[in-house]
Amino acid sequence: MNEATRCTHCLMPVELDATGAAAVHDFPYAAYNYGQCKGSGKRTLTAPATPPAVWGDEVRSYVEIGVLPSPLPHAERTGWTVTISGVRFTHFWHCWACHKPVHVATDGGVIRAGFNSKGRCFETYRPGRRATYIGPCPNGCGTQLSLGTGRSGDESHPAPVDEGHTVQYRAWESLRRDLNVHTPEMTRSDLARLRPTTGRR
Repeated sequence: MNEATRCTHCLMPVELDATGAAAVHDFPYAAYNYGQCKGSGKRTLTAPATPPAVWGDEVRSYVEIGVLPSPLPHAERTGWTVTISGVRFTHFWHCWACHKPVHVATDGGVIRAGFNSKGRCFETYRPGRRATYIGPCPNGCGTQLSLGTGRSGDESHPAPVDEGHTVQYRAWESLRRDLNVHTPEMTRSDLARLRPTTGRR
């Protein structure tokens, strides 16, 4: 089970500063209210990432439903492509009896993002494994569910959780900054800088 260095205030996985304390970071799960976390610059804790859980339509944080946030994904760059590994994905169904949402999380997914030789950006998402759940509906309707087993209908498109998107946004900022391109269309000189390090795509 993977160990993760976490902030003692928000329990998010964080990097360490030069003194070994939590690096300055943002509040988790609140895009409309980002700000410096009160745990920045303070001691950290080391704890394993809890295995994924199943939950229903209640809007709660991972900590409230008993799932620690996943470790911060690892980004590795090759040319103008970034591969982000260790991403947690959320999979989504509806209970066929009460029609309320059912969510299942899986770890170990991969996001690839970058520019091809024609100057077009691309992103690909690959969850780490197939999400399955066999058990009672987490919304309390009492229905026994069998999800992701081939008998439950179509699964919706899995989506990366916040930590994956955070690393993904950082990667895009780095790529555009290094290429010095911040507009949708690229010039010939932009494409010339791309092509020496991108394969055909």
